[in-house]
Amino acid sequence: GRGFLGGGGMIACVALIARTNQPLLLRCYADESEHIKFNYVCHCSIDAFEEREQTLRVGGGAPKGTDMFLGLIMSMVEYKVVGYLTCTGVRVVVVLDDSDTKDDAVIRSFCARLHGLYVDAVSNPFYSAGQEVRSKKLDEELSVMVRQWNNDSFVAR
Repeated sequence: GRGFLGGGGMIACVALIARTNQPLLLRCYADESEHIKFNYVCHCSIDAFEEREQTLRVGGGAPKGTDMFLGLIMSMVEYKVVGYLTCTGVRVVVVLDDSDTKDDAVIRSFCARLHGLYVDAVSNPFYSAGQEVRSKKLDEELSVMVRQWNNDSFVAR
């Protein structure tokens, strides 16, 4: 079936980072005082993405035009960081509470849906490539997805 495998844990932060390393989106769902820490964590994740991307290039890599779920890219004391690389080089970063035991398929589905929201937002003719994403629809739908994740009702599609 589709759906939920594993449970517990919460999303603390979600970020989108451009191929050129500038932040496109950063949303924190943990304590407001942690915002700077998560900004730093997302910045540090760039190295992990670049390392994986380099390994893929050397090894022949994934076919062009495919998204890639990288899984766990960084571990910290209270959090784990998972990565997802879109076919256009945008890096999706999800910082999870270390107690989160959701299955990779569920995490991959979350990342793919966030990527879809991003694509919708940047398809706006007033959006300039590389600028921070500002979209009420993306913010609202992402908040719903995070709320579902955090109360264990997020369903993989």
